[in-house]
Amino acid sequence: MTAYPIGVEVACDGPDEQTDCPDSAAVRARFTSRTARQVRSDGRRDGWVRRRRTGRLLDLCPGCAAGAEQDGAQP
Repeated sequence: MTAYPIGVEVACDGPDEQTDCPDSAAVRARFTSRTARQVRSDGRRDGWVRRRRTGRLLDLCPGCAAGAEQDGAQP
C-alpha cells in the first residue's frame, strides 16, 4: 500500500499575537487543492487575508481579519 498526501490545511492564526482564533477556523477543504498556495487561494475567495506581523505572514479568517481592521491593524 502507498500513502499519498491529499492536501494541506491552513488554519487561522488569530486576531493578534496573544490570542488564538475564537472559532478555530480553517480554510474549507476543496478536492482540487493540494498545495498550501492552492489552499490559501481558496481561502481568499472565502474572505481570508494574509497579513504580515513581526516579520512573517499570517493567515486570518474573515472574522479575525474584520476584528484586526477595527483595531487599526495594517494589512
